[in-house]
Amino acid sequence: MKARILSAVILAAGLYAPIADAAELRIGVAAEATYVDPHAQAIGPNFELMLHIFDTLARVGPNEEILPGIAQSWRIVEPPNLWEFKLRPGLKFHDGAPLTAHDVKFSIERASNVPGAPSTYSRNLRNVDAVEVVDDLTLRLRTKRPGLLLPANLAQIAVVDRRIGMDATTQSYASGKSANGSGPYRFVEFVPGERVVLEANQAWADGKPRWDRVTLRLLRSPAARLAALLTGAVDVINDVPPGDIEKLQREERVALSSGLSNRVIFWAMDVARETSPFVTGKDGGAIANPMRDPRVREAMALAVDRPAIVSRLMEGAAVEASQIPLEGHPGFLPDLKNPAPDLNKARALMAAAGVANGFRLAIHTTNGRYLNDTRQAQTIAQMLARIGIEASVQPTHIGTYFTQARNKEFSFMIVGWGHTSTDPLLVMRETFHSTAANNYGSWVDPTSDKLLDDADVELDQAKRGAMLAEVTRRAAAANVVLPSHYQVNYWATRKDLRYVPRRDEATVAESVVPR
Repeated sequence: MKARILSAVILAAGLYAPIADAAELRIGVAAEATYVDPHAQAIGPNFELMLHIFDTLARVGPNEEILPGIAQSWRIVEPPNLWEFKLRPGLKFHDGAPLTAHDVKFSIERASNVPGAPSTYSRNLRNVDAVEVVDDLTLRLRTKRPGLLLPANLAQIAVVDRRIGMDATTQSYASGKSANGSGPYRFVEFVPGERVVLEANQAWADGKPRWDRVTLRLLRSPAARLAALLTGAVDVINDVPPGDIEKLQREERVALSSGLSNRVIFWAMDVARETSPFVTGKDGGAIANPMRDPRVREAMALAVDRPAIVSRLMEGAAVEASQIPLEGHPGFLPDLKNPAPDLNKARALMAAAGVANGFRLAIHTTNGRYLNDTRQAQTIAQMLARIGIEASVQPTHIGTYFTQARNKEFSFMIVGWGHTSTDPLLVMRETFHSTAANNYGSWVDPTSDKLLDDADVELDQAKRGAMLAEVTRRAAAANVVLPSHYQVNYWATRKDLRYVPRRDEATVAESVVPR
């Protein structure tokens, strides 16, 4: 069916013609930005939008490297926990007002506490104890404990204009009234669920932006994104469906770019509560939460066929994952492999746990946030059915999904964590630490908590890596989460353009370059 749809799209693409004004870029995106306010909700589409309008103290490069941004340099001036950041001189906001260390201080303090926000960047700033302005171009930050991740964490925090920000609301950002950044593009228009329009900031400190005007157009349907590209309605699309990659590689009017993502897809399950909101007996009656039993979790792990997900469902646009860290990251265990699917052993484990007949379970998933996310959930449901678990799939809008997850409203859910640098501590802490808001399964392991706490302050990278590796091993042994794969992302452009892939998956106008 998909092949027929794509063939029809390609036939219709005979209408395609080069854009007369090449200075305008139109991007078809799969997931919408929910807020213009850069501190209101820490999700990928909002981060992408932030990268256009605002700037950060440090920046994340395309290969996860931490680069200068608003700050031209940083150092620890009083070991082990007093940092000094030197700002680039002459920086200005879009309205021409100077950007100073006072704006950076205000932004760091605001980003942890935005009234009414569904999720802020407080996890990136939890180790910041105090922020001091030395002068307009010098900022000092004292951390609560020593650590190496401060610049990487600050690379997620947009710097906003404190003059406006003091009285700003998420609504005033959405209207454009408060969206006064210092990034490459100025805010023009935000139509929720439809588009964001931006124009070049001609006074951008890094030089004239590549495009005069940028439109981010929401096209949730993969077929709609492909049709828009091939008929010339947009110039770039992200999240190219894996099933269409082979055909697009043969399409002369399209150029494909791809790169391994730093995003790991895994399934989190309720491992702690005695009863779980979306778990029942086969008759629909209340039962004790079977996922508290490690034998049930092991059975579920044995029922999930990761190679089949990678090769068939993702059609090669993924790399199998057995753990949260990526290869080359601290804490990665080369010898940790996923178990081969074994339904007989899985059924025996279910019987030993007292649930030989299985149970009912709702699987919650985003819808269009990750590649094939709803289809992934359907595939997992089919796999679990082979050991007696009747799973229904409940797609949920991204605007509420993670708020519900943090409120522990789900029993079994898809999660796609993207690492903010080559160090996985933030993601591992949020996934496994008992006090973390994003420990969706509420796993409690005091040994892992201590290892994560110690790794947070350890300055010796070898020792930190050993600590994180032990957490990886303990979580895998307990089957706290079921890792599936690391995404391989594809972008498609007009043939005269190409997209420079980013490990953080962000789709940004400045990464679209002439071929």
